[in-house]
Amino acid sequence: MSERFDSASLVGWQRAGQWRVRDGRLGGSGALTSRTTVGGDVRAEADLRLTGATSAGVTLGDRVEVRVDAAAGRLVARDGRRQASTPLPAGLDLGTRHNLAIEVRGQQVTAELSPARLGDQLAVVSLRLDRPAAGRPGLTATGGTAEFDNVSVARLYQPARRPVPEPRVGAPLPAYSDEFRDGLDDGWQWVREDPAATVADGALRWPVQAADLTGTGNTAGVLLRDAPRGDYVAETTVTLDLGEETVRNYQQAGLVAYVDDDRFARLTQVAIWNTRQVEYGYELPLAGQPVYGGSIVGTPATTTWLRLAHHVDPSTGEHEYRAGSSRDGRTWTWGAVWTFPADTTPRIGLVAHGGADPAVTAEFDYGRFYR
Repeated sequence: MSERFDSASLVGWQRAGQWRVRDGRLGGSGALTSRTTVGGDVRAEADLRLTGATSAGVTLGDRVEVRVDAAAGRLVARDGRRQASTPLPAGLDLGTRHNLAIEVRGQQVTAELSPARLGDQLAVVSLRLDRPAAGRPGLTATGGTAEFDNVSVARLYQPARRPVPEPRVGAPLPAYSDEFRDGLDDGWQWVREDPAATVADGALRWPVQAADLTGTGNTAGVLLRDAPRGDYVAETTVTLDLGEETVRNYQQAGLVAYVDDDRFARLTQVAIWNTRQVEYGYELPLAGQPVYGGSIVGTPATTTWLRLAHHVDPSTGEHEYRAGSSRDGRTWTWGAVWTFPADTTPRIGLVAHGGADPAVTAEFDYGRFYR
């Protein structure tokens, strides 16, 4: 279940006390119980703030409750008459929004209170249950009014027991590859062509542009080619001297899986403040604007090998791209996977952008595909 309180009618909820929805948030006191029954291993979450209540929290059935007790200054987990608690930080302002997250696995419940769901827990409490939790989830507030939003209950993830196998690189696909021996072959297409990019002596040399792809600016050039159907691995080697420990935000060069300017996955060696990283970031449209997030895939060298391994999910048709990097072309670090919708046709390309001060040129040795 997932509730954003878009409707004032509270359809699907049973009320005991005074509750009302205003501006997409629920406020009130007493108990509000969902008509949906949940059981087994689950994760429940709610954003809450105590605007007058002495205690507020989440219930799972008629036995299990986790509450933020402002009067006692504690985070409390209860199973019937049994309970465990932990102190809240001194001076914590519960009048500001906090996230309460609860995980039930088997007969163990663990609850966390945090300001932003970023692993920055303010309090964590655990309790062994008499028996697995089951019943209707609900919200409670006592002693005054509390405000709730973004309430959800979902099946808890199953922990991975074995690592996912690393992608296997098969036979070369010369029809899709280019060694940059004699100019760009006909398979390449530009988005915002950069006349400063040249090909000679077996390399593409591309001065890093004072431009970017993230956000709404979309000023950077992208050099693209169509990808093979099915599973494949795209690879390039890029030499980019970003110096050491100086701020050169955000000069970078590398590979990109590209649908358009607002949906792409970019794998580059990049200067981020005084660090040098291999970043694998994804931009996609959300709520009417582009949003971007990234992960780190290994450590770059001046010359770094980069790979994107493409797999089509047989059940959904979605495109999955897993990123890999290497400092020597032999030992690889494989990292995150970004997923593109099934109804898209991503192309594979090269980028060199993020800033032109100081001037630096990225050198690509090839663009290759393997089955």
